[in-house]
Amino acid sequence: MVVIDRQWYKYQAGEHYLIVIFSTMRYSPTLLITVTLSAALTLLRGGMAAPRNLTQEDFRQWTETIKKAGTNIGIQGMSVAVVYKGETIYSQAFGKKNSKDPFTIETVTNIASLTKAFTAAAVGELVAEGKADWETPVNEYVPEFKSKNPYLTADINLVDLLAHRAGYPMLDFHWFHRNESRPELIKQLRNVEPVAPIRTKWIYNNILYAVAGEASGRIEGKSWEEVVRDKILIPAGMSSSGFSTKTMLTRPNHALGFASKSFEASQRGENYQIPPDTSRLTDAPSGDMFSNVIDLAKWAKLMLRQGKLNGKQVLHKETVEAVTKSWMAVGHGSVTYGLGWMIDDYKGHRMVSHAGANPGFRSHLALFPNEDLALIMLSNKDINEIVSLLALYLADYILDLSKTEDWLFKYLVETDRRYYNNRTPTSLEAFFPPQIKNKPPTRRLEDFAGEYTHSYGPAISFTLKGKGAKASLAFKLTAYEGTLEHYHYDSFRLRLIHAGNTMTGLLSFVTGNNGSVQQLRFTTSDETMVYTKTARA
Repeated sequence: MVVIDRQWYKYQAGEHYLIVIFSTMRYSPTLLITVTLSAALTLLRGGMAAPRNLTQEDFRQWTETIKKAGTNIGIQGMSVAVVYKGETIYSQAFGKKNSKDPFTIETVTNIASLTKAFTAAAVGELVAEGKADWETPVNEYVPEFKSKNPYLTADINLVDLLAHRAGYPMLDFHWFHRNESRPELIKQLRNVEPVAPIRTKWIYNNILYAVAGEASGRIEGKSWEEVVRDKILIPAGMSSSGFSTKTMLTRPNHALGFASKSFEASQRGENYQIPPDTSRLTDAPSGDMFSNVIDLAKWAKLMLRQGKLNGKQVLHKETVEAVTKSWMAVGHGSVTYGLGWMIDDYKGHRMVSHAGANPGFRSHLALFPNEDLALIMLSNKDINEIVSLLALYLADYILDLSKTEDWLFKYLVETDRRYYNNRTPTSLEAFFPPQIKNKPPTRRLEDFAGEYTHSYGPAISFTLKGKGAKASLAFKLTAYEGTLEHYHYDSFRLRLIHAGNTMTGLLSFVTGNNGSVQQLRFTTSDETMVYTKTARA
């Protein structure tokens, strides 16, 4: 019997029964009901079985099953590729890439956190070429990357960044929609207090991947994008792949992202388009590449064949070995993390995988190195687990494994429905203290107005709107503006809606010894940030 118990980590990451699916959206697990990292399977131990001899009838069955499962949960569009024994044996697309045009296997989508594996491999190539070393302190490559603790500054290396073992908190909220450059924001990390000793705890961190990407550029004397392009994309012939949503939108065959307001609406196919985010993304090395299943099949072949593609050594063998090696225990059963990859066992088979999610997009790539098998899925629909669960369905089918779950129907529906249920305002605000009714602010709203700053977070400002009983506080936080809702006493609810996802926090204004408002405590499900009032309205 399967027991489903999803623990909501950063709003949207979770633990599925014996499957661990970490969802950590590049934008912000705090800000956007996040998603993914990747899917790692634990404890599903089964007997080894001989792979099937696949035929066209099997492929026809896959197509019909995927089409039915996708329609059942309201997928907008998706593409699938299967690489087996060095060949792409199956590639198919379903649905639409926008509101009218068909999704094809050539359609490019944002691949989100699948980008991490490219960043790690690019760094690995520099190490293999003798230009860098895994254990050299990052500060030697990026001098502005420092900690308050000089011993930590001299200790954190590239593996610590890429294996999520540096002990830093997630920090995504602090970099969300900032206008500063990557080097400028890296300087601010010196004000961050680690939440765990180095190499003792796995803490998923998009921001430190940005530091690793910056380091690769400094080492090579280029940008991170140029390093990945020159070391991987061009040699592998991945001409459809590139960087940034803004660039992706210039490609003639690109997908647009979609979402639904509820699970029921999704099942009815009521999807709405999410406005593309074309802003500069400081943490791009963690999740801002785009690609299609054709190019990702080439990437998968490289990883399965120790860096070779069509007989040519594109990546150093040492690079592939380093990034797919277990560097840090995740803390969930046998799951470990490599460098940009989750590593685990699925029914007796070693699986190396990662998932990705950005607003409107989901992606998943699973490798079974010992079986020379890769499963690649891309989708332009927010909030769906079909890309991850399809990998399990196909692995069971191709490797002829015992069928422990109805992955694509019963389990998928239960998972997606639970996901939507956990993004309601009530669920998102579960960390709020009980509201005390009929307790107005202790002072005038104009006393709270002004600008508040944080040592490494974005400034937030408040202005008074209206008069008398209709007065309210308007806020501005990076690119977002809105109105606070009074909660009780001097605490207010803040809600940000981005790409169909909601971030909520509780703001509590603090009066100092001189009787004036001096601080703001900004509490999210992850942490409480203390802001200092630096300017009055």
